[in-house]
Amino acid sequence: MTFSIVARCPRTGALGVATSSKALSAGGGVPHGRAGVGAIASQAFSNPYLGIDGLALLEQGLPAERALERLIESDRGRDLRQLAIVDKDSRVAAYTGERCIDWAGHVSGGGYVCLGNILTGEDVVKAMATAFERSVDEDLPERLMRTLEAGQDAGGDRRGRQSAGIRVVQTEEYPYCDLRVDDHPDPVPELRRVLAIWQRDEPLLQAEPRRDDFTPHWEAVVRTRDIIEESLQEDAAAR
Repeated sequence: MTFSIVARCPRTGALGVATSSKALSAGGGVPHGRAGVGAIASQAFSNPYLGIDGLALLEQGLPAERALERLIESDRGRDLRQLAIVDKDSRVAAYTGERCIDWAGHVSGGGYVCLGNILTGEDVVKAMATAFERSVDEDLPERLMRTLEAGQDAGGDRRGRQSAGIRVVQTEEYPYCDLRVDDHPDPVPELRRVLAIWQRDEPLLQAEPRRDDFTPHWEAVVRTRDIIEESLQEDAAAR
């Protein structure tokens, strides 16, 4: 049904989830994340409250493994769930319910978990893990993208393709990177196209307000505003 990765970047502290599925809008339902707290992927016959409540448990100070235990204990549908957690200290935990449809399982490493269900085989998550570990010098959105690409190239969801998404949180309450392809015949390459646009524009995003510095690059913001206005005036004059 879905293949995903949850991960933390030890260099920046960013936390993120990337996912792809033969289901509508996986990027809207699977990822959960909170800056300085953790990231969670909740999938298979998903229970969104595992992500919501899991972040609350992590914020209370529970490590990933203990938060996972609490969540699974409380869910009567646990046999149908698949869940992965990474906390702010790069500790990870994962669970694959015994009634998830084959192939289903997960692999974990330093600060990440790759997981999936209804996959073409275990090679999918193994390829994902290899791609993530080999891209250590890249920023987290790029590493997550490469991981998804490796999973798709290895076979992906055995039912087909439909959606994909990346969500990364870093320092603020809003996401650092939040991109989705909700319904597309080839969602992973389409997500790569969208990510390339985000990467091009990412320097401009550094001017977004922050809690500790409302406008960190005010002069750049004003200049961007003026450029837009000048361009509009030139277009109007040319008509």
